[in-house]
Amino acid sequence: MSHDPLIITARMAGKLAGDAPRLDGLLEAQLSLFHAKAVPGYKITRNGPAPAQGEIPIPMRRERLGDWLVGRCSDAILPEPSAETVEHIAKRIGVEDAGLLHPQARVVVSTTNSWTKSYRLPLRIRLVDRVVWFAVADRRECLKLLRRVEAIGKKIADGYGRVGEWAIERIDADCSWFAPSDGGPVLMATLPVGPWLPKGLLGAREHFGAAAPPYWHPERYTEIVVPC
Repeated sequence: MSHDPLIITARMAGKLAGDAPRLDGLLEAQLSLFHAKAVPGYKITRNGPAPAQGEIPIPMRRERLGDWLVGRCSDAILPEPSAETVEHIAKRIGVEDAGLLHPQARVVVSTTNSWTKSYRLPLRIRLVDRVVWFAVADRRECLKLLRRVEAIGKKIADGYGRVGEWAIERIDADCSWFAPSDGGPVLMATLPVGPWLPKGLLGAREHFGAAAPPYWHPERYTEIVVPC
């Protein structure tokens, strides 16, 4: 498998809800559906243990940084949106027809927890024509997997984040973690804090979160730097 510096583009056909995903996490989620020993990504929960790092081989170079196996890919890069707004996702249990129930079936229902919980959550919506990542990976295998990804971001079941086309091109320079500049290296990816970070790093701020997929799992949280 040949790992080359790449620029990977999702040409969008719909509005992006929330943030675009990290590319290694997206590849792992796709391959988890076909890997015999892996738990499918949709079955992993925050209440259970995180899968072993590197359990699912992906067509991307990964390197060990301290306790973490980190993919050679940048965070998602978005152009200036042509439109941006906030929409709300709401859910409530319908009680308007409770009078049709038998009196013994009319019980107090909690609307603050469990499956009957009501909510109204804000969701950032952006209209962008593309989302871009830099990576060191196998072009052919990545394209084969990503063509199965029809949408990215949040609430894809509601029609957000539709991808019209995936495009992958080889490039000369590796900009997966750092990009060169006159003032010094510029951070391009979320990375764990450690001695592997170059001195004089630009465009970085410290944070607490994940540097390896699944990025939403609490067992992955550590001290990190994120591009800013």
